Amino acid sequence: MEAEVDFGDVAVRLAGEMVTCYLFSLRLSYSGKAVHRVFASASQEAFFEGHVHALRTLGGALRGRVRYDLNLKAAVAQVLGLIRARVETDFNSL
Repeated sequence: MEAEVDFGDVAVRLAGEMVTCYLFSLRLSYSGKAVHRVFASASQEAFFEGHVHALRTLGGALRGRVRYDLNLKAAVAQVLGLIRARVETDFNSL
């Protein structure tokens, strides 16, 4: 019912060269089943596409909550001082 999402950089050897790519990971909390996808950029489009891919792979939507890293750039636009409050990215502006 619940899942955790992370979206971070990963070093990949591509055509003999090390390049930085971005790994989307959605892991179900109870079963531990995970879906991963590598992207060339860390754009919001890639972040959303990672969700679409994971939910299609898992066969549907989650019933519970999804936990995100509080510093996830695709989901958090700004950290507000030392209180750890966040300004979330406005997904409606896309």
